[in-house]
Amino acid sequence: MSSEVRQYIIKDASKKSEIFSAQLLKLPIKKKILKSRTANQDNGAYWKLYDKTNIHEDGDQLKAVTGICLVLGVFSVIGLYSSLLN
Repeated sequence: MSSEVRQYIIKDASKKSEIFSAQLLKLPIKKKILKSRTANQDNGAYWKLYDKTNIHEDGDQLKAVTGICLVLGVFSVIGLYSSLLN
């Protein structure tokens, strides 16, 4: 091996050692989340699209899903109609 190539290898090795000599950061410890004892876990077992028992439910999720289904249905009908014209 020539001395010129050896010098490049030594320089490259010194650069790598500088990269791996980084210091670790001490991040703050996350605080424990306190769970409420009065929370009812049975109602949260599954997700409903429209829950009539919830007083804050306004039906916006149901309207969004209905709109998406309607748009996909219209696109399907238009696609079928255009393919039948050819």
